[in-house]
Amino acid sequence: MGSARSQDSRPAPRARRPGLGWCAGAVATAAIMSMAAVAGCQGNSPSTRDDPTAAVVSSAPAAYTPTVGPSVVLTREVKGFSRLLTDHRGMTIYTNSGPVNSKVPGCTGSCTSVWHPVIVDARELTGPGSLGVRLTVLERPGGLHQLAVNGHRAYTFVADSGPGQVGGDSFITGGAQNRTYTWRAVRVADAAPTEVVFTPR
Repeated sequence: MGSARSQDSRPAPRARRPGLGWCAGAVATAAIMSMAAVAGCQGNSPSTRDDPTAAVVSSAPAAYTPTVGPSVVLTREVKGFSRLLTDHRGMTIYTNSGPVNSKVPGCTGSCTSVWHPVIVDARELTGPGSLGVRLTVLERPGGLHQLAVNGHRAYTFVADSGPGQVGGDSFITGGAQNRTYTWRAVRVADAAPTEVVFTPR
């Protein structure tokens, strides 16, 4: 089966971590197993955690349809990661090392079946400075407003099945022109509030 491609003809994310090579077959993580047409993967066990994270698909199903969430973020302590930023459901938020304040999202089409854009219901946000990161909004096709952290678009990871999971941290995905991007869970200040409700402006 050939690699799935996004709407802009770029390959769907293919994750790498140091240590293991290619693997074949369905992805072991339950969240990904439930997705149809998953056939191949490349994955590795993280060197810093005992619980191996299953691989990210290289042949992904159709694009994810994002839903608009409230303009609210949460924070929570996660062992080994200090305090992390999450969406309103408690799901870990990730950004990648791609361009800052990009007007065109780098993750579209089948890429979004693995990395789900965090969509909020406000065009602009005003938040407290106590998080230790700067939160803004960037436009996304379809008139949607995607949360951004320090200028990087925010996503959640399909294999994280519940709050406190950080399966997407340290994944490396391929992009256009053979570029690679590293995904990181968003760390916030240790003293950050547990909930921030933004005021649209």
